Amino acid sequence: MQNDCEDYQTSDHWWYFIPIQDRACSYDLHENKYIEGNVLGHGDYASLGSAQQACSRLGAQCGGVTRSRSGKHSLRQGPGMKQSPTQEKSWLKGDCKDTHFHYFEQEFMD
Repeated sequence: MQNDCEDYQTSDHWWYFIPIQDRACSYDLHENKYIEGNVLGHGDYASLGSAQQACSRLGAQCGGVTRSRSGKHSLRQGPGMKQSPTQEKSWLKGDCKDTHFHYFEQEFMD
């Protein structure tokens, strides 16, 4: 379980209490494609890393991340993909595994 609080309403910055266990997934890049279906209840993310981390934590609810031409990242349901008329890029979620946080090293380990 992770606890969080947002520093201001329109930001992409959340202050996290680092969980000792997390989920890490692989992502495959697909140029000029978008993943069908937005994940409900999630807005846009400024960075690819934060969007992928959120997608990984959602499990089967999220199939990947699509970046718009303006640079915003959205969580997508998938698994279907379509050709993008606006040069979007998508990262389709692959295999996932549990990871553990090493507090003293400040990083996740396998």
